Amino acid sequence: MSTKQTLPFILFLSVFTYSFAQDTNPVYQGYSGGMLLHAGWLGGSQSSQPYNPQGATLGIGGAIRVNLWKHLRLGGEGYVSTMPSSMTDARSVLQQGSYIRNGWGGLLADACWRLEKFWPYVGAGMGGGSKKSLFIVDGSQTDWLPETESIFNKQTYFYVSPFVGFDYVLTPAIHLSFKLDCMLSFHRGDLLTPVGPRLYFGFMFCH
Repeated sequence: MSTKQTLPFILFLSVFTYSFAQDTNPVYQGYSGGMLLHAGWLGGSQSSQPYNPQGATLGIGGAIRVNLWKHLRLGGEGYVSTMPSSMTDARSVLQQGSYIRNGWGGLLADACWRLEKFWPYVGAGMGGGSKKSLFIVDGSQTDWLPETESIFNKQTYFYVSPFVGFDYVLTPAIHLSFKLDCMLSFHRGDLLTPVGPRLYFGFMFCH
């Protein structure tokens, strides 16, 4: 499931949870959703090309969850993350304008413990993503001239992403959310795959 496919799913889930909230089914315990910023690390292996950039990534995305029973939460997520050449270990080789952009999304499930102001949780996400790589070795992004040496590649992958985190309850409707995950991606090829930890921070709006 790509990021473009995930966003409509999250919208559908929002409408579904709102409709479900009108029911008196005791299984349903409300829902939460919001946006999160993240920073992390992108690594992997790439034996077919002479460039193997690894470094820091920055991005934004969001998630929504339905709270079921006492601890279970189910939902969806979608994120986009970018690693510019200036934040890689190959910045002395790659020209300005080079990047690796990673978009992913899918389903998530976690167990959450509601301890007054502190809500710790542990779970995992699963889905698909798309990674675009642009390596400019000779040239400049400030002109309109053809680049003499550049590489563009796009690949899709499947991922599993275990995570831990906690919400801090500001009000019953607004939580600060912190999350740490580590993406484990799978692809048939040996190009640079998005493997590494990320730290998330943002606001969740709860009902």
